[in-house]
Amino acid sequence: MYLSKVRINANHATARYLIELGANNVYPAHQAIWQLFPNQDTRTFLFREELTSSGFSEFYVLSKAGPIEHDAFTVQTKDFNPELKVQQRLSFRLRVNPTICITNSAGLSRRHDVLMHAKKSHLGRTSASPEELEMSMHAAAHQWVSNEKRLQQWGVSLDVLPEIERYTQHRSIKKSGTRVQFSSVDFQGILTVNDPVAFMAQYERGFGRAKAMGCGLMLIRKI
Repeated sequence: MYLSKVRINANHATARYLIELGANNVYPAHQAIWQLFPNQDTRTFLFREELTSSGFSEFYVLSKAGPIEHDAFTVQTKDFNPELKVQQRLSFRLRVNPTICITNSAGLSRRHDVLMHAKKSHLGRTSASPEELEMSMHAAAHQWVSNEKRLQQWGVSLDVLPEIERYTQHRSIKKSGTRVQFSSVDFQGILTVNDPVAFMAQYERGFGRAKAMGCGLMLIRKI
């Protein structure tokens, strides 16, 4: 795998286009990054967008193949194949799209934003203060990320619940006019690797849903 830090050149039309749309419009960011992988019929990369202090976008990109050179971008790439050990602890940052599948009375299943589902459920039971609603939403996010079955699949465990840095609702529009709407939660914390093989396999696939829209890439650092 390759891990790249990608900056869009400030004087390029791609940079101006993304600034005009704003950081929340993730589908054009997805299209922009795809320019670095022109020979791929299917997406084989994950990305995470950040904003610099000057308001320009920069991206972390995990890919199976190295990105090409492109006049719109400044790219720093390195091989990424960490050798991890059982019980090794890592600090991590993760942007995910946490969802829950709910079946209604008619037997139809639909995915819902975990935090919005918790908020609506709380409102349905009682009148709640903004602080109580926020606590309910944070609890739902923590319940999602600390789910034992999910963590076992990822090959990790959490000694302490991670910090919730940010909750964001994203709205974007594809070229076809189709609307894209989802939410993301940014977690930061420490994990313990229980199964390095399972963890790295999941790491390459990405974590959670909406991976094409900038979710699922975990940034890790050895402690």
